[in-house]
Amino acid sequence: MSKNLGYQSILPSLLRLVIGVVVLWVVQGIILGFPGITQTLPMSSLTVESLVGFGFGVVAAMVVLKFGPQLSTAIADAYHEVKAYVPLLTYFFQIAALWILYIVCRGVSSGLFTSAPWAYPLIFLALAIVPTVRVVASIVQSFEGQNVHSNRHLTRDQFAN
Repeated sequence: MSKNLGYQSILPSLLRLVIGVVVLWVVQGIILGFPGITQTLPMSSLTVESLVGFGFGVVAAMVVLKFGPQLSTAIADAYHEVKAYVPLLTYFFQIAALWILYIVCRGVSSGLFTSAPWAYPLIFLALAIVPTVRVVASIVQSFEGQNVHSNRHLTRDQFAN
């Protein structure tokens, strides 16, 4: 498969991811420019701006979680030499989605963590451990799988002196 055909097969997934995030970012910028968006909600310390940012951030994280792994799979299908890096690419998109959630949840949850400010980052650190363990286990399994297959072909003659 030529590089040109590989690039053409990656393009739909890449465009879905980039256009989805850019459109959400532009629409959020337009909506956050409306007058009165910084008003607080009745009976709470939340602003309409923080809720809108949270809503768009959650949708952006879902877009990254949906189309990011599709892009990494498309890259692996187009370029076979990077097939081993699919778990790392998928991990990158999962961590990017968690980072987006970390940023957008800060405005909504700032009042909840005033007495324990260390708890908010700790929650997201605990969430980031799950994909990290998964990708490390996948990489270790791929390395062990190569070693197990190469060790099966040993004979007694190789150990005799």
